[in-house]
Amino acid sequence: MNTQGAHEERDTDNRPSADRLVRVLAGRWTLVVLTKLSTRGCRYQDLHDRVEGISHKVLTDTLRRAERDGLIIRNLDAEHIETATLYELTDLGRSLDTPLAAIDRWVESNWERVESARRHWDHRVGQS
Repeated sequence: MNTQGAHEERDTDNRPSADRLVRVLAGRWTLVVLTKLSTRGCRYQDLHDRVEGISHKVLTDTLRRAERDGLIIRNLDAEHIETATLYELTDLGRSLDTPLAAIDRWVESNWERVESARRHWDHRVGQS
């Protein structure tokens, strides 16, 4: 029996909200996958094709974590037996649409400033 999962659940109960949020959304590809699923459900290969640079193993792991956290659901599509699994956001996953859209707007509005700060830091540290 894997007791690590049960321990992780208990361990997060007393953590600040930001820590719990990071445990759910911090995977490198989690936000990308959730964003791709926000427009429509996708079969595995379609989702893999839409997420540039992700390996099959990492996509599988990301989908499993998101399903475990209640953010997505796997539905069987009886019309497409050969590719029967359709991944969709749950109501809980869909509740992230507004916060993720706000993050996307922040990135669009501030990315040049982030890159400028990085260049400034790199230049300053490089001169040390």
